[in-house]
Amino acid sequence: MWLPSRMENKKKGHGSSNSQGGILLSVLLAIFLFSFLLLNLTTSYHQTADLTKRTEQLYEAKIAKELFLADYPKLKNKNGVWKFNKGEIAYETEVNRLVMNVKIKKKTHQFFEKNRTSNSSD
Repeated sequence: MWLPSRMENKKKGHGSSNSQGGILLSVLLAIFLFSFLLLNLTTSYHQTADLTKRTEQLYEAKIAKELFLADYPKLKNKNGVWKFNKGEIAYETEVNRLVMNVKIKKKTHQFFEKNRTSNSSD
């Protein structure tokens, strides 16, 4: 008699041990999914922040290059270093082109510009 009464108590209680294992598995799966989503969100944020920083640096270098090209015809030396408020541009003139290395902070960008020759008879 002792055994059947104990079996009846289990049936009347919270449920069998199999249903409790299913809940544990569901909770672990939910934790894994939320962790995976959070990891994806963090990775996406860091990639976006890095892309924004690199794009800003590139445009700063391009603006500096354009400012340098505006002053280039006035320069006496065709090779040298041109300094500005955020960095410097090392430039050298080759046969057909002008090579510019724009250094802002620790990042260097290299640009090439064709030499412009005037065909007008001024």
